[in-house]
Amino acid sequence: MESAQTKKRFSYVGLTKKEAENKLLRVGKNEIEKKGKASPIKLLISQFTSPLIIILFMAAGVTAFLGDWVDTYVILAAVVLNTVLGFYQEFKAQRSLEALGDILASKVTVLRSGERIEISADELVPGDLVYLYPGGKIPADGVILSHKQLSVNESILTGESRMVNKVAYKSNSKEVLFSEVAESFKAVVERDEDGGKESVYMGTLVSVGVAEMMVIRTGGETEVGAIAKRLSETLEGDTPLQARLRKLSKFLTMVVVFIALLIFSVGYLSGNSFEEIFTLSVAVAVAAIPEGLAVSLTAILAIGMQRILKKKALVRKLLAAEVLGSVSVICSDKTGTLTEGQMRVTHVETDDEEKLLYAASLGNDLNDPLEVGMWEWAKKKISKGALGVNNEKSISDLVKDYPILDQIPFNSEERWAAKLFERGLFVVGAPEVLLSFSKLSKEKQLKWKELIKEQAGKGLRIVGFGFKGSLGKHSITKKDVTKGISFLGILAYEDPVRRGVNSALKKAKRAGIDVKVITGDYKETAKGVLRKLDWKVNENEIVEGEELERMSKNELVRRVSEIVLFTRITPDQKLKIVDALQSRGEVVAMTGDGVNDAPALKKADIGIVVSTASDVSKETADMVLLDNNFSTIIDAVEEGRGIFENLRKVVLYLLSDSFTEVILVLIAVAMRIPMPITAAQILWVNLVDDSLPNLALTLDPKDDDLLRRKPRRRDEPIFDVEIKVLVMLISLVTAGLVFGVYMWYLKHFDLDMARTMAFTVLGIDSLMYVFSSRSLRRPIWHDGIFKNKWLVGAAIGGILIQLTAIYLPFFQKAFKTRPLGWSDWGVVLVSSIVVMVVIEGVKWLFLHKKLDEFDKGKTVEIGV
Repeated sequence: MESAQTKKRFSYVGLTKKEAENKLLRVGKNEIEKKGKASPIKLLISQFTSPLIIILFMAAGVTAFLGDWVDTYVILAAVVLNTVLGFYQEFKAQRSLEALGDILASKVTVLRSGERIEISADELVPGDLVYLYPGGKIPADGVILSHKQLSVNESILTGESRMVNKVAYKSNSKEVLFSEVAESFKAVVERDEDGGKESVYMGTLVSVGVAEMMVIRTGGETEVGAIAKRLSETLEGDTPLQARLRKLSKFLTMVVVFIALLIFSVGYLSGNSFEEIFTLSVAVAVAAIPEGLAVSLTAILAIGMQRILKKKALVRKLLAAEVLGSVSVICSDKTGTLTEGQMRVTHVETDDEEKLLYAASLGNDLNDPLEVGMWEWAKKKISKGALGVNNEKSISDLVKDYPILDQIPFNSEERWAAKLFERGLFVVGAPEVLLSFSKLSKEKQLKWKELIKEQAGKGLRIVGFGFKGSLGKHSITKKDVTKGISFLGILAYEDPVRRGVNSALKKAKRAGIDVKVITGDYKETAKGVLRKLDWKVNENEIVEGEELERMSKNELVRRVSEIVLFTRITPDQKLKIVDALQSRGEVVAMTGDGVNDAPALKKADIGIVVSTASDVSKETADMVLLDNNFSTIIDAVEEGRGIFENLRKVVLYLLSDSFTEVILVLIAVAMRIPMPITAAQILWVNLVDDSLPNLALTLDPKDDDLLRRKPRRRDEPIFDVEIKVLVMLISLVTAGLVFGVYMWYLKHFDLDMARTMAFTVLGIDSLMYVFSSRSLRRPIWHDGIFKNKWLVGAAIGGILIQLTAIYLPFFQKAFKTRPLGWSDWGVVLVSSIVVMVVIEGVKWLFLHKKLDEFDKGKTVEIGV
């Protein structure tokens, strides 16, 4: 490597705060114009394109043409109400998603007024000096001023996954001027010289190395910004779950249209007037289409994401919120997830403390908790005169006195990093790897390995150090490191286990979720940490990276279920583990943080990263742990299960309501008697009475036994046997009761009174059995009627709305209703009780048939 790449040949202190502020006002924020977001106007217009609204408009047009202005006004009122509710839910969901996205704003380190500071990436301006690190996303277009073995993945622009090696900008002057660099950048771009080896572009990724970059273009002026401007606006596509529901809705629409045509044909031929039978046929079609299902799904997922956020986890994709409920295996990191990730040196073994202090100080970039702990230990020792200087700032002075000549950054495959100084070569990494590079005899290496094993067995994390004297050159190669270094010793770090992890692991077991620990750490260290968690792991449940590498794919698939602890694992091997688990039908959640973890995170059903993870890992992940805690994963899984249950509740409620009305009208048509309910009454029940309970169900609190159930199958349908049976029974029983009440009142009173009773029983029954729909596993009295205060309020509101349709003169005229007496309300109450008894009976039968060890609350202890 040329010394030009490792020694700065320029003087640049960055912009001042005032210069940066002025430039930001002039050029604007460093962000690409966001596409895909529908404006409020577009959201409102989209409400008028649904099949429901189109059918309602047709019905309103026909009734207006026939001069039935009362039905026309009622139908148009239903259009307005449904449109407002649909717009409100979709607009609220979109705002929620935007708010969640803002939390992950990228941060960058820049040089301003000669000092390193951290700012939001959208505050970058041309002329800023930015520091680039492995795994980071390049935040703007710019030019590399200096670097150490920099390779960049530019596949986002070129489509090719190969790495591009970069070179530093060459200047003839000692002081770098922005205008000079900008002109050079412009010339390279205009010549289209393969992007220029010294140029880097927004959105590309640092694969290897570190660098200093001068920002030239930001925001819409970047290469990515130019591409974005050429793209037409596209909305986010449906998730698979939404697509399945949309497909179901279309199927139901076709079925209902057929039924409506059948009702119209038979009714008209039976002597009903064209106006009445046509309007009724349209109303039945409208009633049976669960058009609100897609909107409810979006609301449930968005609300679920907000609930998960309150648990300190950020879900980046709508579908992931629901998929969380299906997780059957969690592959977890050890450091920072099961443990606190706060490294503190508690033990030192060395034959040369002075060189070890130099290694810990000079070979340190403060990039992770290990290096921070190493720095604090060295700082404390040096401040106490370990190097003959009693000065707390001496460690910083030491680093300034020894500029880096060259370095090889840490690589997860090699597990070591090296830096070259005038004083010599210092190496930091996995102790067993550095021992294999050392000049020590086999006997001495064996003694060190025993000592390392002893410390690791206490749950301590071990870092080794090596040294080689002056190489007589200003560059290093891999061979310089791997041959003949002196082994200096080790630092042992304590990383305390997180509070609550033990309890979370037991919750996972009770929930039927297997937990596998995958770490790049030493086996004895990992075993020591698990012992602190009261987790007994046998030797046959542990696999090290070398053994895993020798396994065939079939052998790994066969054994992966029994393996609990994977140690000394590389990122590529993480991908193999995930693939093996999925081959066995498992739904896998995987944690990671490095740029090399991205393939495994993407392969997993749920990719999870910690808040300090690399940018590329965050972009790939489905969920970000804001508190880096394993317990948060279990909390998120519980919320995911709650999302699925709420979706089932909404489906049960909407379809039961819809098919009750279809059955009721079909019976009347088949018997050739006057319709029990009018088109306006059907619309009122569906779009006025029941809208509030439907909204309230999306806010229903999760069941408290969700983590005592088995994980759902990957392909488990929303409409399982229990839902189908309940929909059928609720529809048949409710329709039968309504029809029975109608016929009795028709015999003893006039048609308007009979219809008023049918209308009231239909509306009130749906407002009562919504409480039985809240839980499919528990009786209504066990789950607590007042648990969902929104639902209680919605039911009361629905009843009041129903009363207005019966007692207010304007609505009496519109719906042709009569006021009811106390005896009539007694009939309504009895019918509601009968429906709820039927639902509770069916739930009881299913509950006792499906009981298993999770429903019984059987506790499964970890390691027992």
